[in-house]
Amino acid sequence: MSRTNRLAGAVMTSMVILATAGCGVGAARPDTGRTPVSAAPVTVTVNVSGGTVRTPSPRVTVRRGRLVRIVVTSDTDEEFHLHGYDRELTLRPGVPGELRFTADQPGVFEAELHRSGTRAFELRVD
Repeated sequence: MSRTNRLAGAVMTSMVILATAGCGVGAARPDTGRTPVSAAPVTVTVNVSGGTVRTPSPRVTVRRGRLVRIVVTSDTDEEFHLHGYDRELTLRPGVPGELRFTADQPGVFEAELHRSGTRAFELRVD
């Protein structure tokens, strides 16, 4: 191989390295404090039976940016409402209703059953 061909090969290799260096290939991502999109959702399960609400906790805390999944099952017709995010579910007896959303608003938000006026839980987004 001639010296010119070796030099041309070295120049091409250098150009490829420089061109891909800014692409982030193999580079570590900075920690932005947000959960990656691929993270499993935080699931909150709410069961309403005989007018009593059962949840894992009266206050659920999630990090801002997380996907939240709320599953509500009631033994009567009911309306579930998450204040602040203004999300509602119409519930039918024995049929689970589901809300999915990204917790992108910081604060404390009340989740309640509209027909009975019963508080289900508070969602805290940090």
